[in-house]
Amino acid sequence: MANITEVMLTDIAHKSDYVRTTTGDRALVSGLENYKDALFRRLITSPGSIVHRPDYGVGIKNYQGAPLSLEKQRELVVRIEEQFLRDPRTEKVVGISFKTPPDNPSMTKILVSVKPVGYDEVEMQFTPFEG
Repeated sequence: MANITEVMLTDIAHKSDYVRTTTGDRALVSGLENYKDALFRRLITSPGSIVHRPDYGVGIKNYQGAPLSLEKQRELVVRIEEQFLRDPRTEKVVGISFKTPPDNPSMTKILVSVKPVGYDEVEMQFTPFEG
């Protein structure tokens, strides 16, 4: 069986821009951190924005500033679950919930419990609308 780093893969670290090491090289990210970064990119990417992968992405920005009514939450849960399960490293999406402070809806946190391949259940927190 492959080791866990091989399963979770290694990629170039990317936040708002590429991350560099102290020597100027591009930093790498592996394991669960790489997996979480990949899920975050899937969350913020709008469907249709990648020509060769038109069905990739949740399009979370389409929900920015809109009240998360129960209907919108259900729609978003379905989109997130469907997209996260498309990542071959996701064995199961266990649950999805939202936390929005009443005084600051732009700080909505998305809590996703997933079972990645080779790991126990992990809860990941995403804040996609953070400035």
